[in-house]
Amino acid sequence: MQLKRIQLFGFKSFVDPTSIPVTSHMNAIVGPNGCGKSNIVDAIRWVTGEMSAKQLRGQSMSDVIFNGSTGRKPVGKAAVELTFDNSDRRITGEYAAFSEISIRREVVREGQSNYFINGVAARRRDLVDLFLGTGLGPRSYAIIEQGMIAQLVEAKPEELRAHFEEVASISKYRERRRETETRIRHTQENCDRLNDVCAELAKQLRHLERQSEAAEKYKILQQELRLLHAQMKALQWTAFEKQSHDKKEKIAQIVLQHEAQLATQRECEMNIEKSRIDIQTFLDEKEGVQKQFYGLGSEIARLEQQIQHKQEQSKQWEREITESASLFDELTHQATAQTEQIEILTEELTQLKPQSGQLHEVLQAANKTLQIAEQNMRQAQNECDRFQEKISATHQQLEVAKNNCSHYEKQQQQLQERRTQLQTQLSALPTNNSSDEINPLSEKVQTLQKKISDIQATLSQLSKSIQAQRNTQLNLQTAFSKQQGELQKCEAQVASLNALQQDNQEEVKAWLKQHDLSKQTKLGKMIHVDAGWELAVETVLGNHVDAICVDSIDEMKNALKDFSKGEMTLCESGSGSGNRRTSILSVIKNSNKLPAWLSCVYIADDLSEALKSKSTLQSHESVITRDGYWIGNNWLTISKSHTEEDSFLVREKKLKELALLIQDYTENFSTLQTQLADAKSTLEKLESTRDAQHQLFQETSQALTETQTKLSEKKSRLEASTQQQNHLTSEIKQIESQLKQCESTMQTAQQAITHFTKTVQTESAQKENIIAERAKAENVLNAARLEAQTKKQHADEWHIKLSSTEKQLSVLTQSLNANQKQLLQLTERRNTIQKQLSEVHVPLKEWSDALQKNLNNRTVVENNLRGIDQRLQSEQNHLKQIETARDRAIQMLSSLQEQQQQLRMDNQETLVRQTTLKEQIVEMKFNIETLLSEMPENAELSEWEENVNTVQARIDRLGPINLAAIDEYKELSERKVYMDQQVADLLAALEILQNAIRKIDRETKHLFQNTFDTVNQHFQKLFPRIFNGGSAELSLTDDDLLTTGIIVKAQPPGKRNSSIHMLSGGEKTLTAIALMFAIFHLNPAPFCVLDEVDAPLDDLNVGRYCQLVKEMSKDTQFLIISHNKVTIEAADHLMGVTMQEPGVSRIVSVDIQEAVEMVEA
Repeated sequence: MQLKRIQLFGFKSFVDPTSIPVTSHMNAIVGPNGCGKSNIVDAIRWVTGEMSAKQLRGQSMSDVIFNGSTGRKPVGKAAVELTFDNSDRRITGEYAAFSEISIRREVVREGQSNYFINGVAARRRDLVDLFLGTGLGPRSYAIIEQGMIAQLVEAKPEELRAHFEEVASISKYRERRRETETRIRHTQENCDRLNDVCAELAKQLRHLERQSEAAEKYKILQQELRLLHAQMKALQWTAFEKQSHDKKEKIAQIVLQHEAQLATQRECEMNIEKSRIDIQTFLDEKEGVQKQFYGLGSEIARLEQQIQHKQEQSKQWEREITESASLFDELTHQATAQTEQIEILTEELTQLKPQSGQLHEVLQAANKTLQIAEQNMRQAQNECDRFQEKISATHQQLEVAKNNCSHYEKQQQQLQERRTQLQTQLSALPTNNSSDEINPLSEKVQTLQKKISDIQATLSQLSKSIQAQRNTQLNLQTAFSKQQGELQKCEAQVASLNALQQDNQEEVKAWLKQHDLSKQTKLGKMIHVDAGWELAVETVLGNHVDAICVDSIDEMKNALKDFSKGEMTLCESGSGSGNRRTSILSVIKNSNKLPAWLSCVYIADDLSEALKSKSTLQSHESVITRDGYWIGNNWLTISKSHTEEDSFLVREKKLKELALLIQDYTENFSTLQTQLADAKSTLEKLESTRDAQHQLFQETSQALTETQTKLSEKKSRLEASTQQQNHLTSEIKQIESQLKQCESTMQTAQQAITHFTKTVQTESAQKENIIAERAKAENVLNAARLEAQTKKQHADEWHIKLSSTEKQLSVLTQSLNANQKQLLQLTERRNTIQKQLSEVHVPLKEWSDALQKNLNNRTVVENNLRGIDQRLQSEQNHLKQIETARDRAIQMLSSLQEQQQQLRMDNQETLVRQTTLKEQIVEMKFNIETLLSEMPENAELSEWEENVNTVQARIDRLGPINLAAIDEYKELSERKVYMDQQVADLLAALEILQNAIRKIDRETKHLFQNTFDTVNQHFQKLFPRIFNGGSAELSLTDDDLLTTGIIVKAQPPGKRNSSIHMLSGGEKTLTAIALMFAIFHLNPAPFCVLDEVDAPLDDLNVGRYCQLVKEMSKDTQFLIISHNKVTIEAADHLMGVTMQEPGVSRIVSVDIQEAVEMVEA
C-alpha cells in the first residue's frame, strides 16, 4: 500500500488546485521558510481525521481555509484528498477489493466537515476505521512534525503505549473493546434501570396487593351492607305502614270531635244575638236618662258660675273703692304744687314776650337780603352749568368724530394689509394641474396591490409546500435514524461474533502465513449445515470445526517439521457413505472436505430413535441426535454445555446472515441518505424562495404604503388648495366692499371734526365771561349768608328760651287739668260702685234657691241611671260569658282542624316515605315482599341498625379503598413478569459481552507483549548503531498488560544518565529516530512524514539518519521536509514549494534519477 498523490484546494496557502505526485520511496520537500511546506503535513494530518485545530496550528477549524492575501480574496471551502495504491490489499474489509482508494475531506466557513471514501460520502469513524492497524491516523507515529521527534521519547507512558497499540494492530481491538464496553455500560444501565423499575414494581405490587385484598373485603362488606340497608329499609317501610294506619284512626276520632264542637259554636252564636238585642234596649233607655242628667248638670253649673261671678265682682268693686280713695288724696296734693309752679312761669313769660317783635323784624331783613343773593348766585351757576354742558357736548362730539376717523383709518389700513396678504396667498397657491401627478400614483397603487395579492398566493403555496417538505424530511430523518440504528446494531453483532470467531494462536498464524496457508478456508466456514443440526455437527466435529482444509496432508510433511508451538488441525478431502442408514453428511452441504470417518456417524431425530439402533452399531459407528446425544455401540456422549451463541457454526451462519442484512441496510442507508440530502436541498430551496418572496412582499408592501401615502397627500393637498382658493377669493371681495364703506364713513367723520373744532373755539371765549359773573355773585352770597347767620343765631337763642318757658307752663297746666279731671272721675266711679254693691244682693238669693232645687232633681236622676247601668252590666257580663264559650268552641274547632290537617300531612309524609323506601329497595334490585319473607317475624329495626353500624365500622376500619387496585394489581403483575424476563435477557446479553471482552483482553495482552518484545529487541539493536555504542531499552510501568505504560531508557556511549530528560536535543532526536525505526521494523506504515526531524543533528548524525531512512524506504514511503543538504541529496524525488505570489504556495517537482539521466545524456 503506497501513497500515490496528494491533492489540495483552498487549504491554508494552497489556494489553487494543487496535485503533489508521490512516485518514489524517498521524497524530499524543500523550500524556504514560510513557503508552506509544513502545510502539506497539516493537510495529511487533517484529511486522516484530525479534529483539534490546535494540532493544525489554528484556533478554529475554519482557519485551515485560505483567508486571502494581498492579491487574492478568501475562499469559502478547503479540500484535501489522498490517493492510495491498494494493490497489495493491505486495507481489508469492504474496501479490500479496490486497488486504488481515495479519501477526501472538505470544510466550509461554517466549520462543517464532509468526508468521502472513493467519492462516496462517509463518516469520520468510517475513515478512521479504514486505517485501523495500518499505522496511519491523525496522531500516529507515521506523521512526525517539527519538534515532535524528540517528544516521542519524552511522551507520557500512556501516550507511548498508544503508538505500540497501533503498531501491534491492537487499536482495532481497542476500538471494538471500547464499543463492547459502551454496549456493556448501556446494557448495565438498562439493567439497572430495569432493576429499579422491577424494585419499584415489586414495591407497588406489595402495596397494590394489600389494596387489592382490602378492595375485595370492601366489595364483600359492601354487598353485605347493601343487603342490610335493603332489609332495614323494608323494616322501616313496615313501621311506616303501621304509623299510617294509626294516623287514619286518629283522623276519624278528630272528625267526630269537630262536628260536636261545631254544634256548640252555633248555639252560642244564637244566645249572643239575643243578649245583644237586650243590651241595645238598655242602652237606649240609658241614653234618655243621661240626657236629663246632663241637662240638670248644665243648669247647676250655670247657676254656680253666675253666683261665683257676682261674688268675685263684689270683692273687686270693694278693692276699687279703697284704691280710688288713696289715689284721690295723692292727686289733690300734686294739683296744689302744680298751681304754684304755673304762677312762677307765667310771670317769667310776661317779661320775655315784648322782645319778640324787634328780633323778628331784624331777622326778616337779613333773610330777604340772603334770598336775593342766593337767587342771583343760582342764576349765575345755572348759566355757567348750562354753558359747560354745551361745551362738554361739543368736545365729546369732537372726540367721537376723531375716534371714528382714527378707527376707520386703522380699519382701512388693516383691510388693505389683509387684502395684500390674501392676494399674495392666492397667487402662491398651485394651479389645479395635480391630476397629472395623482393619476400615475393611482395606477401604481393598483399595480402594487395586484402584485401583493400574487405574492401572498405564492407565499401561501410555498408555506404549504415547505410544511409538506418538512414532513417528508422528518419522515426520512426518522427512517434514516432507524436504519442507522439497525445498521449499527448489526455491525455491533458482527464485531462481537467476529471477536468470538477469532483464533488466538499467533504462532499457528505465523506458521500458516509462512507456508502460504493463511488464506486457506477453515472447515467450519466452508460447510453449510441444515437448520437444527448445528449443535449435532459441532459436537461430532469438535476441534475439527477450526481445521484448515488442505488438498493432501502428506504433502505437508516437511512443513509440519517447522511447527513448534500451538494447536492445529488439518483436514483433507475425503468421502464416506453410510450403507445402512443416513449419515451426518446428509445434513451437511459442501462435505467433500470433511473427514471420511464422518460417513460412519449417523443421525437420529431424538434419543429414543438413537437408542433403538445402538445394538446394530459396529465399533467404528455411532449415532448423533439433534439435541447433541452422541451414541456408540458401548458409549454415549452428551454435549449440553454449548448454547446457540457458543456454537461456531451457528455464529458463522449468523455472520453470513448479518453480512447480507448489513448489505441491505447499507444500500437502504445510502438511498435514505441521498433522499434526505435531496429533501434538505429541496427544503432549503423552498425556504430560500419563501424568504425571497417574503422580502419581496415586505418591499412591495412598503412601496404600496408609501405610494398610498403620497396619493393621499396629493389628494388632500389638491382639495385643501381648492378650498383655500375659493375662501381667499371670497374674503378679498368682502374686504374691497368694506374698504369702500370705510372711505365714505371717513369723509363724513372728517367734516364733523372741522365743524366741532370751530364751535369749541367760540364757546371757550364765552365761557370765561360767564365764569367771572358767577364769581361776583358768589362773593355777594357769602356776605349775605354770614349776616343772616349772625341774626338768626341771636333770634334762635331768644326763641329757645321763650319756647322752653312756654313748654314748661303748658306741661304744668296740662298736668293740673289731668289731675283735676282724674279726681272728678274717681269721685264718679266711687259713687257708681257703691250703687252697684247695693243692687247685687237681690239676684244672689234667687240663684241660690234655683241651684238647690236642681241639685235635688239631679240626685233622683242619678239614682235611676245607676239602676240602668247595673242591669246593663249584668247583661253585658252574660254576653261575655256566651262569647267566651263561643271562642272556646272556635278555638277547639281550630285546634281539631289543625290536628286533623297535621295528621293528614304526617300520614301523607309517611306514605311518601313508604313510596321512597320502596323505590330505593327496587333501585337496589331487591323485592320488598321477598326481603320481609326472608327476615324473622320478630325482626327489630334497632337490631338491623346495629348490624349496619357493625358492618360500616368494619368498612371504615379498612381505611381508604382503591377499587381500581384489583385491575391495577393484575396489570402490574403481568408487567412485573415481563420486566423480569427483560432483566434476564439483559443479563444473558451482558454475560455474552463480558465473555467477548475477556477474549479481546486475552488477545490484546498477547499481541501487546509480542509487539513490546519485538520493538524492544529492534530498539536495543538500532540504538548502538546510531550512537556507535551505548545502550537503550523499553520497560513497562505496570504488570497489567492492558493498562501499563512504556518508558524509554537510553544511555549514550560513556554516559550514565538516570533519565531520558537529561539528554541533549540531538541525543533525544537520535533516540526517537531509533525508536521510530524499531516500530517501523515491526509494522511499517504505508508512508511516513518527517518534518525537519534532522534539524537538531550535525552532518555526521544526519548521514547515519539518512542511511537508516534509505534502508527503511524499501518497505515504507518517506516524505521528508528538510533544509539539510545531506538529507536532500539522499532523496530520489524532490518537490519544491515556492511562494512567488505572496501568500500563495505552488509545487515544483523534480525526479532526481530522470534529472541525472538527462544530464548524463
